[in-house]
Amino acid sequence: MALIRNIFWIAFFVVATFAFIVLFEHGPTNFADNAKRELTELSVIFGVQSKADSKKSP
Repeated sequence: MALIRNIFWIAFFVVATFAFIVLFEHGPTNFADNAKRELTELSVIFGVQSKADSKKSP
């Protein structure tokens, strides 16, 4: 049970940190599109998506 609780808190921390980064860099307007942009940038940083693919997205 403690393992499930720890996994939940870690996931919650990651999501809250991501939301804070989006709000801090882009502000509260158009949050969904800015979150997609940040997610694309993170995928490029971690090597999930190539830089050429990221240039195609708006």
